[in-house]
Amino acid sequence: MQNLSLLSRRIKLFFNISNRDKVDFIKAFFYMGIFRAYILFVPFNKLRKRMGKLKIESPEDVDMAIYREAKRVASIISIIAKYTPWESKCLVQALTAQKLLSKLNIATTLYLGVKKDKDNNMLAHAWTRCGKYFVTGGYNKEGYAVVAKFTK
Repeated sequence: MQNLSLLSRRIKLFFNISNRDKVDFIKAFFYMGIFRAYILFVPFNKLRKRMGKLKIESPEDVDMAIYREAKRVASIISIIAKYTPWESKCLVQALTAQKLLSKLNIATTLYLGVKKDKDNNMLAHAWTRCGKYFVTGGYNKEGYAVVAKFTK
């Protein structure tokens, strides 16, 4: 019964947001599914070609309207990532942010980084930056050595 009440509240909340946000929530959900499938079934070299220009960074100085849009997209992605039936970790979120913002003609840089943990295991992380704002994954980027960056 409690789950039904929670679902009911979330449905009401969804219908109370703007139509633009509704569309972007739906787009984010589908992009996350598509990118998760790409990661699982497509060789990385083919995925890499869709990530943008290699070794180039987007500008760090952008106006406030772009920051507002980046924050809106970041919020949508963080919410949707919690509710996908598949795993939507950092690379899926970074690719989705890059796609949503590129559709709005907003430049982003997607970073891929690696580091070793205390047991000497290799860890990987991806994050997206728009201007000086980290749209996805930026809170967890410390200690990672950037091995690739892509601008779109």
